[in-house]
Amino acid sequence: MCTQPNTNDLLLPLKGRKFKLGSHEYKLCDAIATGPFSSVFLVEENGVAYAMKVESQDGCLRPVLKLDHAVLSKLGGQRGFPALWDSGRTSTFKYVIMQLVGPDLSMLLEFMPNNRFTLSTIYKIAIQTLERLQTLHNSGWLNRDVKAQNFAVGLGQDSSTVYMLDFGLTRRFQETDGRPHLLRSWGPSVGTFPYAPLSSLAFSDQTPADDVEGWLYMVIHLLKGLPWHNSKVQLNLAKTREWKMYCRKEGGKQKLFDGLPDGWADIYELILKTPCFELPAYAKISNMIINIAKQESIDLSIPFDWQTNAVLRSLVRLGPLSCEELSIVRTPVMMNRSNRILLSPM
Repeated sequence: MCTQPNTNDLLLPLKGRKFKLGSHEYKLCDAIATGPFSSVFLVEENGVAYAMKVESQDGCLRPVLKLDHAVLSKLGGQRGFPALWDSGRTSTFKYVIMQLVGPDLSMLLEFMPNNRFTLSTIYKIAIQTLERLQTLHNSGWLNRDVKAQNFAVGLGQDSSTVYMLDFGLTRRFQETDGRPHLLRSWGPSVGTFPYAPLSSLAFSDQTPADDVEGWLYMVIHLLKGLPWHNSKVQLNLAKTREWKMYCRKEGGKQKLFDGLPDGWADIYELILKTPCFELPAYAKISNMIINIAKQESIDLSIPFDWQTNAVLRSLVRLGPLSCEELSIVRTPVMMNRSNRILLSPM
């Protein structure tokens, strides 16, 4: 993490003022987020808003901005990855300026009734976030911290796109010529352990399949919660590791997928069977999700929750609902045989 000088101390005094970075002149509008390794500020140039991520030039014990720059230099502007606008360094801080996107999924979830997205939104989130992992893996990078906080939605007319954010824990698993990195005999336990794959909690090097295992835990958490991560259970790394080992056995797997359609357990098995130097079967997994949705009468063509909920629409910079959109929002709900709430077909 970064010791003094703190980036907030360096930049917040500039709030409301213009400052030059290289050939650009920006106005610092506000702080967006602060973290242990870096901070993000809202800046503006010629009326266009951007996100500026910064970290201190000196005293930063774990520099991570170089990873954001490396990934976005390659993938920025592709679907679901913020475009890289500018980057550089001053005598006191390093910076990356990128496309501004909307709130992350965990923030949006706080405004939903019972802190739950509808099934249609969750299934579409699952498909898009898996696609982002595929794009990242195809470039030879691992994410190693898959969670709702690291995915955000686009603004305005781009609000149907889910973006991958924060590449501070990424690591190359493959050289640019396609040669795989040799797995180390041990690896650090990185990520957010409710969603981290078993390999991370067992202090082993991670692979693309491990990213997708973590992705599935994130999706299950959105669908119904995780047995090791809820209001009744205190977070504990060792217990979480034991749970994830137990879930590889039949009894644990039944608890993990209790209440979910059978197809989700099949996806889990497919992920676990992926050889460590092979990429997961992304397209097959996506098709399995679509097939589960069809079997459960979940309509994936309707808008995302943040496109229909009045409060969430304001957060993603959408205006009032049109008459056509209101008719979709007011579509009656029905219950299927397992008592899941479903939007009826259009």
